[in-house]
Amino acid sequence: MIDLCAIRKLQIALREFEQELKNRTGLSLNEAMALCAIKNGATEPKALASRMELSPSRMTRVLDGLEARKFITRGSMPGDRRGVRVSMTRSGADIVAAYCCCDMELPPLLLSMLDSHVPDGPGNDGTNAF
Repeated sequence: MIDLCAIRKLQIALREFEQELKNRTGLSLNEAMALCAIKNGATEPKALASRMELSPSRMTRVLDGLEARKFITRGSMPGDRRGVRVSMTRSGADIVAAYCCCDMELPPLLLSMLDSHVPDGPGNDGTNAF
């Protein structure tokens, strides 16, 4: 049986974490995760959307916001004028370093869930890889 009350608590904890992230960095959770994915080599909007499980239109809005704040640039793919490649700017790299190194803590509920449910593997080695 699904405990909807527990899911609600998780939803509240995630919202609190996102608000803290936004207060400290000005980034939404989706924007921060997109920057992490770009930092770790995802350069095509379609691949980013797939990796983040966002619709292409939502991914476009996330990238529009990051580009407007000069955290990323978009350019054409070499050899394919129709393709788009996303690159992180120096400002983008600086903001990633700021939120990866800040003293922001996960709410205890999220931390306990991550500790007990996230298997060891790539990205779970303390590198903040997305």
